[in-house]
Amino acid sequence: MMDIRELVTVGSKTTMRIGGQARYFAELMTREDVEHAVLFASEKNIPLILLGGGSNTIFADGVIEALVVRIKAEQMNVDGNRVTVQSGKILASMINELGEGGLDLSALTGIPGSIGGAIFGNAGQGPKGVWIDSFVVNVTVYVDGEWKIFTREECEFVYRESLFKHLQKQPIIWEVTLEVPSGDPVTIHDTVEALLKKRFETQPHLKTAGSCFKAVGGTPAWQLIEKAGLRGFKVGGVEISTKHANFLTKSEDTGSFRDAKAVVEKVKETIPEGLEVEMRFIQEDGSTAF
Repeated sequence: MMDIRELVTVGSKTTMRIGGQARYFAELMTREDVEHAVLFASEKNIPLILLGGGSNTIFADGVIEALVVRIKAEQMNVDGNRVTVQSGKILASMINELGEGGLDLSALTGIPGSIGGAIFGNAGQGPKGVWIDSFVVNVTVYVDGEWKIFTREECEFVYRESLFKHLQKQPIIWEVTLEVPSGDPVTIHDTVEALLKKRFETQPHLKTAGSCFKAVGGTPAWQLIEKAGLRGFKVGGVEISTKHANFLTKSEDTGSFRDAKAVVEKVKETIPEGLEVEMRFIQEDGSTAF
């Protein structure tokens, strides 16, 4: 039986280190844990919030009246080019492990978070790059009280979107099967290193939760933000990165949920069209701010 704890600090479990406590928190290791978590949230009449690797999520500074769960199951099985992996696996670790065995997911290098989060948001390298759906065979999900397997087509992947973002009932992505192309381990390693170097040169490596906005037109989000003169815009301890304008960084220990929310509100007011907020801002009642 999984251990459900009370009043656990969830801000420390996110990459930006902002946020207070979850009323309830649990780590899920088995399918039974998943079923129990959903039942527990239903019985308590509170939201269930799934936290992946801690990126793309900022929690309010008070007590979040919800059950926050993190999938810790990360088993990975490889059969030729077919890879089945549980959603708690960190994407960067999977890329490195597969690369050592001659399987090439290097195009996804530098993307933070877990494989489950990557599937949920169809993570990739930008509008013209490679997205994870290119490799997906099927996805195993617990939704509406049932275990279901969705084919790649049924997942309805598009740029930074999937069916799972829009289901009425909270889906919990448990396992993913991928078809991964073969490659030379040395070449894969060198490609990963080159992409990481490029990311280090062009993106911030302070306390950041990843890309905050998604462009809905042809112009990248960072270009719209920069054109609006908001690069470096700051409220309290949170600012728009001077290195890459689509990232929020926590520049001081005093950076808060309110600061981050105010920065995003400024961007939304200044650029009313062409951008969507991709970051999850979880309020104290468990709802999303934007």
